[in-house]
Amino acid sequence: MAVDDSIEEPTSGVQKKRVPERTVNGLPTMYCFETCPFCFKVKALLGSRDIKYSKVEVDPTFKTQLKWSDWGKVPIFVDVDGTQVNDSNHILHYIDSTGANSFPRAGEDPEQDRWMDFSNQVLGKSIVAVIYTSYRTSVQALDYVTKVDNFSFGSRLINKWIGGFIMRMVGKSRAKMFELPPRENLQYQLDVMSEGIQGKFFGKQEPNGADYANFGILRSMQGLYGFDIVQNHPIISGWYNGMQDHSGV
Repeated sequence: MAVDDSIEEPTSGVQKKRVPERTVNGLPTMYCFETCPFCFKVKALLGSRDIKYSKVEVDPTFKTQLKWSDWGKVPIFVDVDGTQVNDSNHILHYIDSTGANSFPRAGEDPEQDRWMDFSNQVLGKSIVAVIYTSYRTSVQALDYVTKVDNFSFGSRLINKWIGGFIMRMVGKSRAKMFELPPRENLQYQLDVMSEGIQGKFFGKQEPNGADYANFGILRSMQGLYGFDIVQNHPIISGWYNGMQDHSGV
């Protein structure tokens, strides 16, 4: 059977086609889950810049609010001119490049790139392994998530109890990626991460992309099992509090 080479796979980053009809109230618009760690990255940057934006909460079960996009994942950012940007780290670079332009673009600063990649490849997976370390902690987390996110009542019950089992399996698979048990691993990864903080922030005196990327991941953990590891870390706790004050998130 011949393959249609004209069909393009959805990609991250800035998209060619503009979708101004997907903005709300004439403002930059973010399509998100309320508790999504990758969405928190973007919220932190927008908050730090006092950028007014609209937020479309996506139904986590059916994602009906994303049917217009081939990307199909959150966050998606649509600027006022209709520019669509997919994927959290790409969104951070885009927002900064069209505004304050205060931190390097991807490929310009190997250290910033390293720690932004760390947020997705290591830190995000590490917190999942901790939050969903048992069925009990999984149900507790989903009880919180389904109340805060845009779940219907019926969907909330299903996702809390059945989702708890599924996310426990996800947590186990993430835990297998690391040599240490989940809590010890997160402690270790925070130790590693603290090596990149040169001064108050990764960006020294002012946050750069690595600060927003890693803060967003940890911010999603606040109020859930394992956040005490962040609160008690001798370096990360102070950095985290500084980023929370800076971003207002």
